[in-house]
Amino acid sequence: MTIIELTEQSSSPQLSSLTPIVDIVAIHGLYEDTLQTWTHAETRIVWLRDLFPHRKYKARILLYGYKAESLKSPGEGPADRILPHANSLVAELCADRQLSNALKRPIIFICHGFGGLLIKRALAFSHSRRAKAVEHLRSLYTSTYGVLFRGTPHNGVRSETLLLSQQDNGLGPSQCMISPLKGSEMLSEITDQFAPLMKQFLVYNFWEQIETHVGDIKAYMVDKDSAAPVWDNVERCGIIATHSGMTKFKSSADPGYRVILEVLIRYITHAPQLIKLRWENDLKSLVAERQREAEVLLKPNFQSLLSDDAIMADINKWFLVPRRSSNIFTRRQLHAKAVKEKFGRIQKQNARKKHKILVIYGLGGSGKTQFCLKYLEDMKSSYWGMFWIDASTKENAESSFASLGQQVGKGATFVAGIHWLSRCSKPWLLVIDNADDPDIDVSQYIPAGWNGHIIITTRNPGVMTHTTAGHIKFHGVDPEEAIDLLLRSAYPQDEQEYPNPQNRMLAQGIASELGFLALALVNAGTTIRCNVYTLERYLHYYLGHRREMMSYPRLKNADETNIITTWEIPFRRIIDRNASPEHRGAVQLRHVFAFMHFEFIPESVFLRSWNNVPRYEIPHANFPDIFQVESAWNEEAQARLRRAVRVLYNYSIVDHDPDKGVCSLHPVVQRWARDRLTESEQKKWLGCTTAVVAHCISPDLEASGQRYRRLLLPHIESCLRAMRSQHSSLPETAVQTTEMERFAWVYAENGLWKQARMLQRQVIDFRVRVLGRRHEDTIRAQCSLRSTYWNLFEIKSAVEVQLQVLQSRWWSRPSLAYWIAWPPWKPNHISYLLALNDLTHTLWLAGKRDLSKMAGERAVKGLMKHLGPEDPKTLTAMFNLARTYLHLGDQKTSHRLLLQVLVKRKHFFGLNHPDTLTTRNEVGMSLCAGRRHLAAAERLVTNVLKCRRKILGEEHAYTLWSVNDLSKVLCERGRLQNAVRILEETIPVAIRTLGEDHIGVSMTRSNLARAYSLSKRWTEAEENLRLLLNQIPSEHPDWFHAMSGYIHVQMKLGHVKDAENISIDIMDKVTRTKALTLDHPRTVIIAKQLSNIYRMQGRTDKIAASKKRIPAVMEHGELREHFNVLPVAGSI
Repeated sequence: MTIIELTEQSSSPQLSSLTPIVDIVAIHGLYEDTLQTWTHAETRIVWLRDLFPHRKYKARILLYGYKAESLKSPGEGPADRILPHANSLVAELCADRQLSNALKRPIIFICHGFGGLLIKRALAFSHSRRAKAVEHLRSLYTSTYGVLFRGTPHNGVRSETLLLSQQDNGLGPSQCMISPLKGSEMLSEITDQFAPLMKQFLVYNFWEQIETHVGDIKAYMVDKDSAAPVWDNVERCGIIATHSGMTKFKSSADPGYRVILEVLIRYITHAPQLIKLRWENDLKSLVAERQREAEVLLKPNFQSLLSDDAIMADINKWFLVPRRSSNIFTRRQLHAKAVKEKFGRIQKQNARKKHKILVIYGLGGSGKTQFCLKYLEDMKSSYWGMFWIDASTKENAESSFASLGQQVGKGATFVAGIHWLSRCSKPWLLVIDNADDPDIDVSQYIPAGWNGHIIITTRNPGVMTHTTAGHIKFHGVDPEEAIDLLLRSAYPQDEQEYPNPQNRMLAQGIASELGFLALALVNAGTTIRCNVYTLERYLHYYLGHRREMMSYPRLKNADETNIITTWEIPFRRIIDRNASPEHRGAVQLRHVFAFMHFEFIPESVFLRSWNNVPRYEIPHANFPDIFQVESAWNEEAQARLRRAVRVLYNYSIVDHDPDKGVCSLHPVVQRWARDRLTESEQKKWLGCTTAVVAHCISPDLEASGQRYRRLLLPHIESCLRAMRSQHSSLPETAVQTTEMERFAWVYAENGLWKQARMLQRQVIDFRVRVLGRRHEDTIRAQCSLRSTYWNLFEIKSAVEVQLQVLQSRWWSRPSLAYWIAWPPWKPNHISYLLALNDLTHTLWLAGKRDLSKMAGERAVKGLMKHLGPEDPKTLTAMFNLARTYLHLGDQKTSHRLLLQVLVKRKHFFGLNHPDTLTTRNEVGMSLCAGRRHLAAAERLVTNVLKCRRKILGEEHAYTLWSVNDLSKVLCERGRLQNAVRILEETIPVAIRTLGEDHIGVSMTRSNLARAYSLSKRWTEAEENLRLLLNQIPSEHPDWFHAMSGYIHVQMKLGHVKDAENISIDIMDKVTRTKALTLDHPRTVIIAKQLSNIYRMQGRTDKIAASKKRIPAVMEHGELREHFNVLPVAGSI
C-alpha cells in the first residue's frame, strides 16, 4: 500500500505558505498501477498534478495505491479480498492525515473502476468504527464530502467482458476478479452498506463512451447502466474515451477534463463549511452514545438462557424435521452463539407480545439450511417442539403446515397446522426454510401468538422486514473451518491429513477461490475423494472449468458459478463413464430429479412406477435405460436403482438417507441440473418425470396410500410448474391429459379443491375437443369434477356437470340389447345407473330431495339387479337413497336401508373404514331423528367422532360434521349446555378450515341456533339465524327450515307482528315460485306457525283460510315448542 503526494513535487516557495483546505484522493483500478492510471501515454501528463490548479484552490493531491496483483492471483488471500484492502486504506489515510494535522480536513475521492468499489467498502467500514478505541478511523467517513466514480461497476460487469480482459490468462480470472460479476453477493453487500451513507456525500458517476479493443473483439468494460445507474440526486456524465482513457487528459482543452474541473472547483468551494458542521454533530452523537454504554454496563444482568419454567418433563415432545444434518457439517459456533443470544431466554409462559423472529440470509450454498438442521439437533432438549416448513413455493409451505397438522392430529390442512402452532403455549422453534421468492408474503406463514422462536432462511434480504430479533448474514464459512470442511470431505477416513501443513496450504488456496462457500467446499472435497483430481491439481483444473462455465448466460453471478463448477466437474466424470450401467443410470436419475422438488424425493416413486412406465402411452424407447426392464420390481431392479443413487451420492450430487429411502438436492444444484439441458432434452426428461410421478398414483386411490400420495404434492407442483413454463397451453397431448388428471386426484384427495378444479377443467376441455363428450375418459373426468364441485359447495355447477354425464351415459349404451329393452327411454345399464347414483347424491345436497329420491330408487333397483346387494357400488347407492329418505321423513325405510349397508360394509371393509364410519354416523342420526334409542344414537355418533379425530384429525371436515351430529343427539337428550359448548368451539374452527360460505359453517350455525333456542337463549339464536339466512340460497329447502326457526325465535322474543309478516311472505313465495310443494314438511311447519299466530290473536277466520290454503295442516297434531333436527312430517 502506498500514498503518493503529488503536491510535494512542486518547488514553489509560495505553496509552503498555503495550508490546504481539502484533500483530493485518487484511487486506481485493477489493470493499471497507482501513477499509470492518471498518466497520458503520449504526453506523460499526470493531470491531477500538471493540469489541475491545486495551488489556486488549496488542494492537497494524494494518489493511493494497492497491490492489484494480489487481487488478481488465484488462490491467494480470503474470499472477500476487498475488505482487507479497504481496512488498510482507512488506516493509512487516517494515519497520514493525523500526522499532517489534517484529520478533519474535507476529502474528495476520485476512483477508477475497481477503486470505486474499494472506497465504497472503505467508507462503510469507517462509518462503523464507533467504539472508543477505534473512533479515530471514523474520521474518514466524517470528512468525506464527495466521490467521483469513473467507470465503477456499481451493478457489476458482464462475464464476457471479464473474460475479454483475461484473454492472456490461461487459467481464467481469480475469485476476486469474478466477484464484480452482475448479481454477485459481494456487489450486493457493498451496495447494501453504501446505500444508506450516500445521502451524506455528493456523488458523480462517469461512464465510458468508446469501446475497448482486445484483438478482434471490442466491448465496453463497464456499461453505462452499471457505471452510472439512475440514482436520486446523483450527477452523471459520459466521457468520450475508453475505460482506460477516461482517467487521462493531454490538455486542459479536453471536454472530459473541463467537466471534472468544474465539479472539483464546486466541491472545494462548499466542502469546508459542511464538513465542519458534520464534525460537530458527530462529536455530539458519540458523546451521547458513550453515556448510553455506561448506563448499560451499570445495569445487572441475571438472565440465563433457559429459565426454570422451561425445564419440563415433556421436552422434547415434537421434533418434526425432515432430515438430519450432514455428518461433515461445519458447526459455525460463533453463529450458533449469536442465534442463542438474539433469542434470549427460552421459557414456558412468555410475557412477550410477539414471536422472536430471526432472519438468516445469504447466497445459496452458504450453508444456511445445514446450519439450521444442526442448530435444531443441538438445541433439541431446550424446546418443547421443533418444526420445519419448506417455503420454496406457496404450495410447499402450505403442504408443510398441512403435514404438521396431520402429524399432531388436527387435520391435514394448512390452516389446521398453523393454527395449532399459534395456540401452543410451550416453547417451540420453527424454521421457515428457503423463503427466497420475493413474490411470496412470508408473513402468512408466521403463526399468530407470542411464545415462539422462528428462524427464516432466505436469499432475499427483503425478508428482513419481518425480523423482531435481528438478522445474521451468511457469507462463506470461517477460513479455518473452510479448510477443515474441505479436508474432511476429501479424506473422511483419514484424520491425519487434516493438520498436514502442506495439505492445509493447498486447501486454503482452493477454499479462497471457492469463496469459502460450504456447498462448493463439500463438492470440491468429494471430487478429490473420488480421485477425479488430486488435492495438488484440483485448483488448476477448477480454474479452467470455471472459465468455461462463465460463458454460460444462465449463471447469474460469481457465487453461483463457483458452486456449479464444483458440481459440474464430477458430473462430467460420471458422463465420461457412461458405459457403466450404474453411471448411465445415475445420469438418467439426475435428469429426472431435475424436474422434481429438490427435497424428499422418495425411492418408492420408482418402485411404484417401475412396471407401469414402460407400458405407458409414450413410446418405450423414450424412457431411460434404468426403466427398460421386463421384470417387476425385484431385487435386481432395486439393486440397479440403489447403485445409480449411490453414484450420485458418492459424488455429492444428491444427499441420500437410506433409512428413510429419500434423496434430496441443493436447490442451486437442481436449477443447474435443469438449465444445462437443451430445450429438447428438457421436454424429454420432463415428460419422463411427469410419467414417473403420475404412475405412482393408483386410479383406485386406496386409503392405505393416502399418506404416501400427500408426499407427492411438492413433486406434482414442481412438474406442473415446469410444464407451464415449457408449454403455452396445457394439456397439449393425451399423455399430458392423463398425467394432469392423476395430479388432480391427489389435489382433491388432500382437500386442495381449487387446484383440482383448475386441472380437471383443462382435462375436460381437451378431451371434449379431441375425444368427444361421450368418450369414457371424458366422462370419468367429468365425474371427478362433479365431486370437486360438490366439495366446494358449488352445487349448481355440480348438478350441471352431472346432468351432462347422465346424458352421455344415456346415449352410450354397451350393446344393442339395451336400446331395444323396454322402455328404451329408461336405460338400465350399469354406467347409467352409477351416474344416477351420483346425481342422487348431488340433488340431496342441493335440497331437491324428491328428485333425489326418484333417481336413487332407480339406481338402487338397477344396481341390485346387475351387481347384487353386496357390491360396493350398490351399497353406495343404497346409502345415498337412505339419506334422502331420512330427509324426506321416511325414517323407517331409511333406517332399514342404513342397517343393511352397515352390516355389509363392516363385513367387507372393517369397522373404521371411511365408508363404514359414514354409515355408522348416519344410523345414529336416523335414531336421533326418530327420537328413539337415543343412548345408542349417542354411542354411535360419539364413537365415529373419536375415530375421525384419530384418523383424519380434529379439524377435518368430516370430523366437524360428526361434532354437529353429536350436538343434535345431545339436544334431544336434554344436555343443552354440552351441545352449545361443542358447537361454540366448532364455529371458529369451521370458518377457519372451510371458509365462511361453506355448507359446514351453515350447518354448524343452524345447529347452534337450535341449541340456543332450546336453552331459551333467544337473542343468540336470533343472531345466528340472521347470519345463516344470509348464507343459504333463498330457493334452497334449508332456507325455509332456517326461516321457520327464525319465526319461532321472533315469537319467543315477543315480535309477533314481525313473525306474522315473515310467515305470510314465505307462504306467498311458496305459492308463487313453487320452490316447495304445499304438502312439503317445511311448508306445513310454517303454515302451522302462522295458524298459531292467528290463534294467539283470536283471528279464527284467518286460521280457517290458512287451513283451506294448506290442507296438510289439518293432518298433523300440534306444533312442538321448538324447531327440530329435521323438519319432517313424522316429527311434527
